[in-house]
Amino acid sequence: MKIAIVTAVFPPYQGGMGNSAYEIAKILASKNEVTVFTPEYEPHLSPASPAGNPLLIKERGASIMEIKYLQPFLQLGLGAFVPSLYQELKNFDAVYLHYPFFGGAEIAWLYKFLHPRQKLIIHFHMDTPALSWRAKILSLPSLIIKKSLFKRADKIISASLDYVAHSSVKKYFKAWPEKFSEIPFGVHLDKFHVLPYDIMELQELRDKLGIKKGERVILFVGALDSAHSFKGVEILLRAVSNIKYSILNIKLLIVGDGNLRTDYEHQARELGIDKLTIFAGRVSDEELVKYYNLADIFVLPSVDKSEAFGMVLVEAFACGVPVMASDLPGVRSVFENGVQGITVAPGSVRHLQKKLEEYLRYPQKRLKMGRAARELVEEKYDWRKIGDKLQAIFN
Repeated sequence: MKIAIVTAVFPPYQGGMGNSAYEIAKILASKNEVTVFTPEYEPHLSPASPAGNPLLIKERGASIMEIKYLQPFLQLGLGAFVPSLYQELKNFDAVYLHYPFFGGAEIAWLYKFLHPRQKLIIHFHMDTPALSWRAKILSLPSLIIKKSLFKRADKIISASLDYVAHSSVKKYFKAWPEKFSEIPFGVHLDKFHVLPYDIMELQELRDKLGIKKGERVILFVGALDSAHSFKGVEILLRAVSNIKYSILNIKLLIVGDGNLRTDYEHQARELGIDKLTIFAGRVSDEELVKYYNLADIFVLPSVDKSEAFGMVLVEAFACGVPVMASDLPGVRSVFENGVQGITVAPGSVRHLQKKLEEYLRYPQKRLKMGRAARELVEEKYDWRKIGDKLQAIFN
């Protein structure tokens, strides 16, 4: 089957939606002919491809899929009107639309409207955060056709039906429940796994980061840019500031980069925790597994429904690391509260502070919850098992 994957973001742009789009594309490409269409927001970030030809993605020397970067006619943030997409969708059996995509969803809708026999699969990721007035103008056409788009879709996938039931598409879920399927995001268990505490690689990383023996590590992984400000890094910084005297020997390790990094670094200095906060920048997946293995707890303190799942949670689980995450629709359904992780009130510095203090005072929780986390990810979040479910949608 020839499948066109349409997505607003795709690596090398960092973020959960783009990363999941890449993993799904790889899965589908194993048994189908896949081409990815995505806007070229910043040419210097897009991998070079000769004379505008599709970029071939290869693994072990064999081409597995094509990526075509489309020139936006109009762009604002991570929304881009790409009218050239319409002609590109010819000769495909199915379109796999990652939603939201302001400027791209309208084209996919129009093509489905005029070519109803072509299969349309929507992967609903999340509601969009509060938009600026310019973004609202760009998103207006997408909002106008939204009901028709979802009604015409042959199938709608989401990582969490709990999230869907509390989202802007809940009325469509009630109207056409048979269209919706829950397929969570996954993790590669051969890439993310538990490492022995005392191996040389981890000790070298501790030395590089200045983490001393016996110091407990609170880890955050995520993009530090305006598009991901909902991740709640400022909440985490304030909570750690409040426990710096009650819980000794801690380090806050922040992995990621973006235009807000300097603001967070300034906030850490203002709060007096710059000496115990490490901004590690962006790291490769190969290195990231080591960072997870340094952690005593992974924290995802997102503040609103822009966080719909949290791929970083399952990456932490794969490395045997318990999590502390906001009690938000979608996020809370990733794990069982008190077993593999702990839920906290979104946006509450005090509640996050309290739960961190309780957890860090009892280090035995780390082992028990960490084992449960690894068991959960092996059972539910292995990309190989999830791949079978995705393929079944097209079959």
